[in-house]
Amino acid sequence: MGNYKKVFITGAAGFIGSHLTKKLLQEGLEVGILKREQSNVWRIKDVIDKIRVYNADLRDNYKISKIISDFGPDIVFHLATYYSVGHTSGEIVPMIESNVLGTVNLLEASKESARLFVNTSSSFVYKESASKLRENSPLSPFNLYALTKIQAEQACAFYAETYGLKTVTFRIFPPYGPGDHERRLVPYTINSLLNGDRPKMTTGNQRWDFIFVDDIVAAYLSLLSVSDLPNKHEVINVGTGVAVSVREVVMMIKDIIGCEIEPDWGVIPHRDNEMWSLFADIKKARMLLGWRSTTPLKAGLALTVKWCEEILEQKKENATRSH
Repeated sequence: MGNYKKVFITGAAGFIGSHLTKKLLQEGLEVGILKREQSNVWRIKDVIDKIRVYNADLRDNYKISKIISDFGPDIVFHLATYYSVGHTSGEIVPMIESNVLGTVNLLEASKESARLFVNTSSSFVYKESASKLRENSPLSPFNLYALTKIQAEQACAFYAETYGLKTVTFRIFPPYGPGDHERRLVPYTINSLLNGDRPKMTTGNQRWDFIFVDDIVAAYLSLLSVSDLPNKHEVINVGTGVAVSVREVVMMIKDIIGCEIEPDWGVIPHRDNEMWSLFADIKKARMLLGWRSTTPLKAGLALTVKWCEEILEQKKENATRSH
């Protein structure tokens, strides 16, 4: 894994972060993670004893500084985020503090010891386009969350230019896979069908670039063996480069499960600012990282279905035991 030995991760208990954490441990790297005191670590409970765990809130500048100084990472993977599709007034302050102030605190703490800082952003920063989105395509944040992601990217650029800290931002296109949040499209559809319920859907005509979590993790790992990254802030798309309609994804899941239940199309209204087309130009990732996604959509969905089935089986067993 190049000459990086010590890796620090925020958001390690989250969907993508948990997969990344386990993979880094498999590669023999020393891993430190930041988590909030009350975080649920169910996704990484099987490896938690192999990790140096620091409890703190990203908004606490003093604590973050002490933690990074104590661990002394070569590379920082920043995946922690406060996410909300449509924010409430009560979410504004915590979202801005977590996503913007938290990123600045981490950059400030990392500028002395880390050789590379990897920020995680979203494809929802882009202005919608019927053609492939390139890293220099126009930005038009889809929601407040995406706006905070743009501000975090700007903070990375500032620290790269001002302090010479190498920074990379991954703009991740819609992810899916085992361990995903149950309210998101893929797990929601799978769980509805497995439970014999009709999934409630929009028209399903949105065409998005769905990328499997293992491919995203491979993109993060590819950074560990790239020695000639420029000394500036690099923004890199992480997607497949292929747009597939939500309707196709749902029907593919139905086919994998082999059930006759028909989704309830059109009962959920589209959002006013719906993203109808969202897919990545991935030339930069290929050129700079030698990376591209390798998991076909159907194969990734099949792995996700299998995981959901196992979780459902565990829940049934636990329920039987408790009676």
